[in-house]
Amino acid sequence: MTFRVRGHSLRKILEDESAWADFLISKAALILASAVLFAALFQLGAGFRSLEAGEGLDAVARDFKAAVDEVGSENFREESSEFLYHFEGFDRFQASPFEREVDAYVSGEYFRLETEIDGKTVRAIKPFAFRVLPFNETALRVKLLERFGAEGSGEDPLPADYSEITKHLSAAGAGEKERDVAKAVSIKKEFIYVKEGEEVSGFACILIYQ
Repeated sequence: MTFRVRGHSLRKILEDESAWADFLISKAALILASAVLFAALFQLGAGFRSLEAGEGLDAVARDFKAAVDEVGSENFREESSEFLYHFEGFDRFQASPFEREVDAYVSGEYFRLETEIDGKTVRAIKPFAFRVLPFNETALRVKLLERFGAEGSGEDPLPADYSEITKHLSAAGAGEKERDVAKAVSIKKEFIYVKEGEEVSGFACILIYQ
């Protein structure tokens, strides 16, 4: 029995070294082209997954920032207001394609989410519109008491000037604090009071803690 390849017998191809070489080269080229195409498709798919992950992460960060902005913009005069934020209540966060747990960080200037997909780190960072401090009210009062000798409450206002206080708070809130996305995050609007002569006035800050 004689096998034929594209109209030529296998025996003739074996006898013709040039034809046999061309045959092998064409097959190798076809295999190489297939491998390149497969790699390109794989990279394209990975790129789409990274893009999707980035968009999902950005949506979560944007939603959290909106919650902080909402608490900050509420007009509560001389009253504290608190809101509990649940990451797991956000559908896109639950359906995320991330390969590892999402890490969340809060500083006095921004909110950052970070995770990994296809071996690449994906981040989303959103700056805050209000003065934010990454600790609770107890920590705030202790820091103020240690620095200024007063807690900054309505009953114990700070004796220092406004610029000195804000400078101290900016330094205190500069570092990142990690937050557990599996637990509720408290977003609280708190007032700090300053005494100038006989007059006492207050300004607000946003505390983010667990």
